[in-house]
Amino acid sequence: MNSYERVMNRLEGREVDYLPNLGLVMLLGAKEAGVTFGEYITNYHYLAEGALRCHEKYKIDMVCAISDPLRETAGFGAEVVIREEGTPYCRVHRVKELSDISGLKPADPMKSWRMHDRVEAVRLMKEQVGKDVPVVGWIEGALAESCDLMDMQRVLAYLIEEPERIEEMMEICLEQAVSFARDQIEMGACIIGMGDAAASLIGPALYKEYALPYEQRLIDAIHRMGAKVKLHICGNTNPILPYLAETGSDIVDLDHMVDIEKAAEIFPESMCICGNFDPATVLYQGTPELVYEHVKRCMGIQDKNRNFIAAGCEIPRDAPEENILAVAEAIRAYRK
Repeated sequence: MNSYERVMNRLEGREVDYLPNLGLVMLLGAKEAGVTFGEYITNYHYLAEGALRCHEKYKIDMVCAISDPLRETAGFGAEVVIREEGTPYCRVHRVKELSDISGLKPADPMKSWRMHDRVEAVRLMKEQVGKDVPVVGWIEGALAESCDLMDMQRVLAYLIEEPERIEEMMEICLEQAVSFARDQIEMGACIIGMGDAAASLIGPALYKEYALPYEQRLIDAIHRMGAKVKLHICGNTNPILPYLAETGSDIVDLDHMVDIEKAAEIFPESMCICGNFDPATVLYQGTPELVYEHVKRCMGIQDKNRNFIAAGCEIPRDAPEENILAVAEAIRAYRK
């Protein structure tokens, strides 16, 4: 069974030889490709190479075009600073005042250099893996992208003070995300990852009113384009688990502080959990024995959920190779 069959079978509730390993790769991909992170996120050849090397070396059951959250932000006209190492950032926020929202317009992803680069990465990945490995594209959710365009604290404050204006910005971000997802799907992505990290910071009431409807609409649009969705919200999402169950996402990533057993009880059968051991204390600071222990714990919900195995967030760049390799080894050791 190849990686594509393994992932798709698991999504559909069919038998698999092993639970899929969906470890997220960003900085580690640059390391494996032998380039700086700045080169990795600005040259799609390196992005595809790093993802493919990690798939082959660490038995990760996908190649993923995730890199950083500022692809769409650059398309909106923000000045994005690319550093040799470290996450890129905006020198000046594109939306400084609420009045700036009226000037926002979605960009054609194929004419925006940073979005186009990711689309090309997806195309190249698909050429390289064919039908053997699922290709995962990546977009930002409407709330997360709004926080990239405007200072996050101000966005969260305006959700209380001026919610109509923030929703106006989120509508524009939603339109951008749909077009960006469409181009990646057309190039071969069968799954679209959606980052919406800010959604873990606003509490259940605001999440239900403002984040959830946009996630649902975006997920529905991607489904109508023929792809699956992998929702990734960093942080403590325990308070919003009942609402995450309503998103319609095919896969939901759970960070390490989230109660995976509780999530398995809440989520519908069709919604797969991905996670969720601590990338820092287990992968980076731990031992292969500790990795085995936590992979076994995560595999414990497989009778309740069509789960996937991964750290709660990105695999650390300098995690010992033996620890990263131990994830796939443990999955095979504890298979039913």
